[in-house]
Amino acid sequence: MGLLTDPSGLRGRPFQVLVKHHGVICTVLYLSSLIWFGMLASDQVNSGTYLSENALLPGLVMLNSDVTSDTKIYLQELETKMRKSGPAMPAEWLQSQFSSIGINSYIQNFTLNYPFSPGKKFSGVNVYGIVRGGGSGNEAMVLSVPFRSFESPHPTTGPGLALLLAITKYFRKQKYWAKDIIMLVTEYELLGMQAWLEAYHGTSCGTKGVLEAGELPARGGAIQAAINLELSSMKMKKIDVKLLGLNGQLPNLDLVNLVHRICSKERIRHSYAGREKIPNLPASEQWKHSMQTIFATVLGQATGLPDGNHGLFHRFGIEAITMSGVSKEGSGQHITMHNVGRVVEGIFRSINNLLERFHQSYFFYILTDTDRFVSIGLYMPCVGMMVGALLIRAFAVHVTLRDESNKELETDMSRVCSVILIMQVLSVLVFYTPIIFSNYILPTLEAQDAILCGFFIQTILSILLPHFVKKSCKLNKKDWTWMNVIVLLAQSSITLALSMNNLSQAYLSSIFLIPLSLLSSIHGNTIKSKLWLLLHPTVLIISIVMCNTWIYHNGWPETYSKLLQPLKSILLLNPLDSYIYSSWTYGLIVLCYLPIWSMHYILSLNKSF
Repeated sequence: MGLLTDPSGLRGRPFQVLVKHHGVICTVLYLSSLIWFGMLASDQVNSGTYLSENALLPGLVMLNSDVTSDTKIYLQELETKMRKSGPAMPAEWLQSQFSSIGINSYIQNFTLNYPFSPGKKFSGVNVYGIVRGGGSGNEAMVLSVPFRSFESPHPTTGPGLALLLAITKYFRKQKYWAKDIIMLVTEYELLGMQAWLEAYHGTSCGTKGVLEAGELPARGGAIQAAINLELSSMKMKKIDVKLLGLNGQLPNLDLVNLVHRICSKERIRHSYAGREKIPNLPASEQWKHSMQTIFATVLGQATGLPDGNHGLFHRFGIEAITMSGVSKEGSGQHITMHNVGRVVEGIFRSINNLLERFHQSYFFYILTDTDRFVSIGLYMPCVGMMVGALLIRAFAVHVTLRDESNKELETDMSRVCSVILIMQVLSVLVFYTPIIFSNYILPTLEAQDAILCGFFIQTILSILLPHFVKKSCKLNKKDWTWMNVIVLLAQSSITLALSMNNLSQAYLSSIFLIPLSLLSSIHGNTIKSKLWLLLHPTVLIISIVMCNTWIYHNGWPETYSKLLQPLKSILLLNPLDSYIYSSWTYGLIVLCYLPIWSMHYILSLNKSF
C-alpha cells in the first residue's frame, strides 16, 4: 500500500519506467500468457499421470466377474417393462429385482416446485439398493445409472441398468467387501441425483423450497467415491471417461488415473473428451492433438455445468466420474458387457482397498491426454500474467492522479461510488428478472417466453442507463480516473478469485475482456463504445447460440424459430440451474461481469476530456 499512498515511492527510476512503458509491458504480459498456455500442450512441459495412492494399484487386482449372460436376461425383462410403462421409470420392478438378488432396496420420492411458474410441480422417484460390506459400515461406494426411457431425447440407458443389476448380483456373492456398495437408479438425470444426494446428506444446495428431496428410508456409510454408467448399447466402440463437475470442480486425479489404467489393463479402448491416445505421433502432431483436448476441456469446464450425474458428487467431497459407452455400429471388434463389468469390478475392488479418503493427488489440473496432465502450478502463471497486466495498468492510471496539473480538482468519492452502486443495483435486478417476469409481470406467458422478454428489456435498459448516468452524474477528470482504477482492480480481483476454482471461466473471459480493458481510459470514443457493445453479455450469448446452431445445422436453419428456441432454452436453464443446483455461472455473469462491463462502457462513452 505504500506505493499507492506515499508519493516519494513513485519517484524511483523503476517506477517511472513502469509507468512510462506500462502499455508495452501489459501487451507483452498478455501475449506471454497466450504463448505459455499454448506451451502447456507440449509433452516437454506437461507430465505423465501416476497413482499417488499405492492402495489403488489396479495391477494387483485379480478380476473374475462374467456378467454377460445375466445382463442379457435383465435387459430383455427391462425392455419389456419399459415399453409397458412408457416414459415412467419401472420403480417397483427395479426394487423387486434388488430384493430378489438378496439386498435391501428402497424408493425415494422427490418433487420439484418449478420456480418460474407458481403451483407447477414435477415428481420423480429414485430406486437404490445397498450391498452391505463386512466392515464397520462407516464407508460406502456408489454405482449409479440414470434412467432414460425409449422416449427420451438421449439414447436409452437400458443396457447400463441391466449391467448394474447383473453386477449387483455378482457383488452380492463376494465376501471381501469392506465398504457398503450403493446401487442407485435416478430419474430425470441431474435432478434425481441432486435430490438423492441432498436427502443422503440432509442438506439443501439450491434455493430453499425449490427441490423437495424427500426422505431416504436407509443410508450407507460416508461415500468415498462414485461411478456413473451411461451405456446405451450391448456393443461399444470405446469408453469415454467424463470428469467435469458443477462449477468447474474436478475429481481427484488418482480416481481418473485408476479408471484409465484398468481400461488399459483390460485392453479396452478408452478416451477423454472423446479423444483417444494416439501413440508415436510426431511432436507437432502430438502438440495439436493435446491442444485440441485442452480446448475441449476448457470449453466444457467454462460452462460450469457437469457433463454427467457424477458432477454433483464433487461438492460433497466425493470423487466421481462417468463411464460413457460409445455405441458400435456394424460388425468388427467391439467392447462387450463382459469387458465393462470387469472394469467396474476392478475399480470397486481398488477403492475397497482404501483406508482413507482420496487426498494425495491433484484436484486442480488439465488433462492433455488420457495419460498426461498439467498441474495447477503450471497453468496458474497464465492467469497471473493476465491479472498482472490489469494491476500494472491500474497502477499507471493511479499515478496520473498525482499529476500536478490535476491538483486543483477535488475528488468526491461519493459521486464515484454512486455510479458503481447504480450499476450494481441494475445487475441485482437483472439477476431476479426470471422470477419477476415469469411470476409477476407476464404470468400468462410460457416461462421461457416471459424470461426472453424480460432479458431483452433488461438488455436495452443496461445499454441506455450508462448514457443517463454519465449525463446526470457530474464527474470531473479525477473522478473518472478513480472509476477507471476501481474497475481495473475489481476485474483483476474477480479474475484471480475465479481462477482458483474454475480456470477455464477465468481465462476465457480474460482473453476477450483484457485487451479492451487495457485500452479503457477516461478518454472514450465511438470505436471503444461500439467494441464494448459487442461484449455485452446478451450479445455474447446470442453469438454463442448462433455459432452452435450453425454447426448443428451445417448452416443457417430454415426458420428463425430454430434459432430462437436455443436462445430461450439457455436463458431459462441458466437461472434454473442456479435455483436448483446452486450453479455459479448465472450469478457470475449477472452479478460480476455485467457491473464491470457497465463501468467500462460508461468510461468508453466519456468524450469530455
